[in-house]
Amino acid sequence: MQHYSKAHEAPCVAPFTTAKPPEETTTMIIDLEPTPASISSPGGPTVDAGELDPGLSAIAGSRWQFLAEASELLDGSLDYQQTLANVVTLAVPRIADYAIIALLTEEGSLSWGWSAHRDPACDSVVADLRPYVPDLTTNAHPWAAAINSGQTQVIEVVNDEYLRSIARDDTHLALLRDLAPTSFIIIPLAARGRVLGSLLFATNSASGRRYNGHDGAIATELGRRISLAVDNATLYRAAEQAARTREDMVAVVSHDLKNPLAIIQMAVGFLKEEIVPADDDHALERKQLDVIQSSADRMYRLIHELLDTASIEAGHARLNRSSATAYELVIDAIELLRPLAAQKRIELCADAPPGLPSVFADRERVLQVFSNIGGNAIKFTPQGGRVDFHVADWGSVLQFSIRDSGPGIAPGDLPHLFERYWQAEKMRSIGSGLGLPIAKRLIEAHGGEIRVESAIGRGSCFTFTLPKVQI
Repeated sequence: MQHYSKAHEAPCVAPFTTAKPPEETTTMIIDLEPTPASISSPGGPTVDAGELDPGLSAIAGSRWQFLAEASELLDGSLDYQQTLANVVTLAVPRIADYAIIALLTEEGSLSWGWSAHRDPACDSVVADLRPYVPDLTTNAHPWAAAINSGQTQVIEVVNDEYLRSIARDDTHLALLRDLAPTSFIIIPLAARGRVLGSLLFATNSASGRRYNGHDGAIATELGRRISLAVDNATLYRAAEQAARTREDMVAVVSHDLKNPLAIIQMAVGFLKEEIVPADDDHALERKQLDVIQSSADRMYRLIHELLDTASIEAGHARLNRSSATAYELVIDAIELLRPLAAQKRIELCADAPPGLPSVFADRERVLQVFSNIGGNAIKFTPQGGRVDFHVADWGSVLQFSIRDSGPGIAPGDLPHLFERYWQAEKMRSIGSGLGLPIAKRLIEAHGGEIRVESAIGRGSCFTFTLPKVQI
């Protein structure tokens, strides 16, 4: 840690001095609850933020114009670090000569969030205050007082005596003197009944500005907007972290499961080829081995579906797009599904004229969609049934449809079909419940839409769109 003093070689302002008689330090308290913001001080009248005289303010320009600009900037990003940077960028230099935002940790202490100084050369001096974030167990510091009381603190006069009262050691005092603050506003940040942290605005002797209660009112109103922005960014970061954690867990578990599954599959293959003959005397043993192999294959598919779901939801699904004709996609999909359909003597019919335009899509991912939807159609269509594949030109997109002659879907089940892990009550033992959600996310990643129509006794029809190649 570098030690600062009044004789620092490159102070951020003229050296702090107390040659003139010290002024009395004045603290004003602003309640966060009233709307519009109001300020009160002992023995003084309440002042409405909408009636403040701009001429008395250290904050330049129209207050309401500034708040509108602030809202636009704060709404510009959900990224957590960018939001914190936006907060201090918003304040410096228009509201403050330097600003610091600190956030409440899960342990109940303050941690440094972001800081800025109107002079970029002095950013590091402000940043050196990081080890001196106030302890919330004492109200001696206005930062702690703001958070503990939920009220904005306005320190209209900050002099050397005041700095000595809040400094924790000589190095801290030297840093404060080097920054030469003349007044403070400390705003508690809270949203949804939860304290998020606090924001400090400071003026210094270089600018000649000094805060008063008029500035506190507009700062309080700004604090409300900042609190919402920080809360939204915090929620977004938590959601991202949860998604990454889930994706990492799925990847680790899936990797660990693949190895024993591969051993099971190889062992079953060895037993069927080398140990258990394919004759009537060993029919029972062969049947049990087929059950084991089928179960292992199903688990392997489930692992890949879990990995796909985690990757897509985390935004990591890569699409290798190229031009693909609708006719080739449908024919390839039917060939892919033909062995499954043959087991139930289900007829697969295509209506995809070769002259249709091409789509701009990831061929393998689109075939995965066909496999998921078409596989379900075959799975739920009775033996001897039919599944139709149709393509239609809809302007800028092609619409693909898969219609089956199955039992249909109950109206109450339709809204849930694309939810992860959801399955109709009578189908709980079939599949993982991930095929349709994966199909939906893949189509949406292409910029398309997917929907379903169905009625009991009349089968189901799934349709999805893909963008055409732009000529």
